[in-house]
Amino acid sequence: MENQSEQKVLSPEEMEKIPGVEGESVDLWEYDKKEVELKKVEVIQVPSKYTPLIEDSEEHQPQWVLKVGSEVVATLGEGEDKIEFRASQLFNLIQDKEGNLTGFPRGKGSNLMKFLKDSKIEVEEDTNLNQVVKLIKGKKALVKAYDKGEGDNKRTYLKFRY
Repeated sequence: MENQSEQKVLSPEEMEKIPGVEGESVDLWEYDKKEVELKKVEVIQVPSKYTPLIEDSEEHQPQWVLKVGSEVVATLGEGEDKIEFRASQLFNLIQDKEGNLTGFPRGKGSNLMKFLKDSKIEVEEDTNLNQVVKLIKGKKALVKAYDKGEGDNKRTYLKFRY
């Protein structure tokens, strides 16, 4: 019986029969400045190193954010291996020292208000967070592609222009 832990080594003749294969990939820069529909809007908590520490702990409070996601712009693979690409962005919400959500930023200089203005979404003085979520869903926005990392670690991401 042959030892199954032995490594097989290909001969030069065997290697000559092996062609190059093009791997699947998506150039996300293709979607830069494209208009997309805003499909998913939710209020979630995310880890943060900029919030106060949890009492008697070395951990920071999670940050409340408004997460906005676009329609799927590209797909790789099928079934369980399917990967969907969409633009998404997190907008910080306002919370107290205990981590309780207390509001959303209304200042003209806030990223959320700039995004809403550029997406032609008007927010009245008495608009609440649930209404903001409903106003965003179904609207259009422009995609902004950007690179993060360097060399082999460089990746392209999609967020929104504003």
